[in-house]
Amino acid sequence: MSNRLQVGIDFSSKRAAFALLSPDGEPIVMHRAFANSSPGYTMAKQFLLETLEGCGFGGLDVSGEATSYYWLPFFLQLAADCDLACYDPKLFLLNARWVHWYKKSHPPDHKTDQKDAFYVADRMRTMRRRVNWQPDLDALRLRFYTRLRFHLAQDLTREKCFLHAHLFLKASAYAQNAPFSDAFGHTSRTILSQPELWDSLDNLPREELAELLHELSGHHLPDPETNAAKLQDAMRDSFTLPQVLQEPLQRVLDLGLARLQFLRQQIAQVDRWIACENQNHPGVRCLATIPGFGPVFSSGIVAEIGNLERFLAPSKWDPRRRDYRSRNLRDVEDAVAKVAGLWWPRKDSGDFAAEERRLSRAGNRYLRYYLILAANGLRCHVPEYREFYARKHREASIHKHWRALVLTARRSVGLIVGLLHRHEAWRSQEM
Repeated sequence: MSNRLQVGIDFSSKRAAFALLSPDGEPIVMHRAFANSSPGYTMAKQFLLETLEGCGFGGLDVSGEATSYYWLPFFLQLAADCDLACYDPKLFLLNARWVHWYKKSHPPDHKTDQKDAFYVADRMRTMRRRVNWQPDLDALRLRFYTRLRFHLAQDLTREKCFLHAHLFLKASAYAQNAPFSDAFGHTSRTILSQPELWDSLDNLPREELAELLHELSGHHLPDPETNAAKLQDAMRDSFTLPQVLQEPLQRVLDLGLARLQFLRQQIAQVDRWIACENQNHPGVRCLATIPGFGPVFSSGIVAEIGNLERFLAPSKWDPRRRDYRSRNLRDVEDAVAKVAGLWWPRKDSGDFAAEERRLSRAGNRYLRYYLILAANGLRCHVPEYREFYARKHREASIHKHWRALVLTARRSVGLIVGLLHRHEAWRSQEM
């Protein structure tokens, strides 16, 4: 057994709680807390150096839970610290679920800062195959941008749902008649944000209204007469709201429309930042060649997957050989799908085998989001994936689109892993 000090850290925004174990699991220090700050790190480093020297350890293994970004500054300091370099520090990042389920293998215990760090250290100490964490600053930069875009896109969706409810109050038949392809596009937004213009539209002759819409759209409407007819039908079929409610409703719509425009501008800015970052990521250029992916979805996938070597590094138990073997690309594909939560766990017990297997969803929601969006573009542009989606759509009894799209995303993981591993562009015969 190697003579390496086992350190577990439970991070929070204010503190980093340490537990120190010997290689055989005997506690040396059960709990010692330091501030999660630069002065706190200096004190923690001195504490580790004194323990390493005083107990005669020859190496240092540090493990921590991936709790938000609270762990990141501490780990970056540990990885770059020259004073600890002579002890060959190895850093390990644990999924909080691993520690949670590991605690269930022990007698019931309190959930406190005094105990959590011990379970972090002991969980990592008992893992048979471990992959140490290495700082990849370029990947972190890209991940900051792609995750920001994810949150902005979620905000945009929530804002649209909120505005659709209030748009129903202003014109209940607006969504039913759909005078414009996008209810919050440029032309529609211009009409909805000007009450005087809105009130005058119903009395305009249809030809004049069509000409007006053509001008407001910047001459982009392919058939303004159809838009005019649908708009007047929507105004005629809608309920009339009491006058006392129209002013606050208009204010809600005005602020909401302004926020929608602001969010779209922010997303466009983030897309430009992502495009600049892509120059440092050849994997993004490989995936961007896949029809329907584009630079944004490719960036999100590459940022979350990271270096494929971390999936290839640990060996895998082979029940047929009854021994460990090196992982292949199919193993990497399965591992990436599990990280994204795109797998269906089996539930068997004795003679019982569950017929229905539910999607896990437990995993990296950012990776799952970008994989599913990219799969939606893929099935629209690649015939093989279009046929696969259509077949799964027919087979599903409920939630047809969602089920078929998720299965298409899962199938695309093999394509993504293969291109990233070989550093190749997409070819039409690949599936």
